[in-house]
Amino acid sequence: MSDHDTSRHKGPIFVVGSPRSGTSILTWCLGQHANILPQEESGWLGEFAVSVGVHHSAGYMRGDRSQLSALDIDRAEFFKTIGDGINEMILLHRPQLEKKSRSIAKHNPAQAHVAFNVSKSVAEPKSRWVDGTPEYSHYICGLKKLFPDAKFVHIVRDVRSVVDSKLNFRPDGKRGLVKTEQEAYEYWIRTVEACLEAELALGKQGIYRLRYADLVQQPALALHGVLEFLDEPFMPACIEPVPHRINSSNVPADFCAAECGTDIHVVEHALRLSEQMQQPFIAAPPTRQAVVAFESTFDKRITFMAGLDAEYGSIQKEMLRLQAIGKKSVHGLNWCGVALAVNMAVALIVSLKEIFLPGTVTMKSHLLWLIFATAGASMYVTIRRTGFRNLYIQVIRRVTQIIRRITVNKVHRRHAITK
Repeated sequence: MSDHDTSRHKGPIFVVGSPRSGTSILTWCLGQHANILPQEESGWLGEFAVSVGVHHSAGYMRGDRSQLSALDIDRAEFFKTIGDGINEMILLHRPQLEKKSRSIAKHNPAQAHVAFNVSKSVAEPKSRWVDGTPEYSHYICGLKKLFPDAKFVHIVRDVRSVVDSKLNFRPDGKRGLVKTEQEAYEYWIRTVEACLEAELALGKQGIYRLRYADLVQQPALALHGVLEFLDEPFMPACIEPVPHRINSSNVPADFCAAECGTDIHVVEHALRLSEQMQQPFIAAPPTRQAVVAFESTFDKRITFMAGLDAEYGSIQKEMLRLQAIGKKSVHGLNWCGVALAVNMAVALIVSLKEIFLPGTVTMKSHLLWLIFATAGASMYVTIRRTGFRNLYIQVIRRVTQIIRRITVNKVHRRHAITK
């Protein structure tokens, strides 16, 4: 079997789990294996998988009159064909990754370490790759469709340690991953529950759970188990990154995350789930119900994203309609104001003329004219002010509705991702 065939057969590896649970260190441990090419966090594959689903749906939109439907290209083939292309592209760009790694080491030796090699020699086959993007915990179904032979390793860490780490981790030196203790607990719960859903649907053949404590305390034994799951022989080099800290949060020894505003029920739920996750992992065979739920979450996400374009188009049309109404109203009010202004000016001139140069017009007539002209002008000013105010209020209300709708969509989107 050639290296190319081997890469297709074994497929890529995705390390998933809550951020601050050890996804990075485990990725680099696996990346030291002669057959596994480590990758920087990608971040684009999850949403890309959803987009592939959206575009496949578009290819079936008009039934047999749609291209993909007419060619009888089903969704599984569509996903796999694209996934094969991505897999091959990543493996073919190994030389570029190695070159960039050497360049970084040369210009900034502090960023280089022998325990974190892209490869130790060109002789290493590196026929598969590993990606440790934590956010992919919510995209496991889509990634499995792109890469049917992919394997997932779920690394789980005690929730209290994760919360402390999240609250103290500031990549830019200012902002942290979360703002509050409760947000940190909720983030952990959503991510771990997404991985649990994948465990139930994929079973022991598709996903492996590893405790962070085991990786740190018994790295050789822990990595033996992971590599056996990945169908790769154990290599001592995989242990080398474990003693080194990367992306550390530097949690103070006396740090206490307890905040008075934190919902105790959220904390209790997280602690129970964390205790459950620390038990030995026994993967049961996937049930039909678990598989349906797993697929349903991904399908709902595709349906939601497919409807966003239509929703955006309707919002754009509504905004144009409101702008047209506003311009038309302003145009009509302007001509009305000109007429009333001319009428009042003429009434004022006639009134002044009759006061200083009395003529045929009675005093009563021109005063009535002036009074009515003034009243008309006053009404115009009032209507104009009220009209613009109402128009302003209407526009603000409409924009608020649109913003609210977009916000709700984003909430639904986040819910679909993290469910």
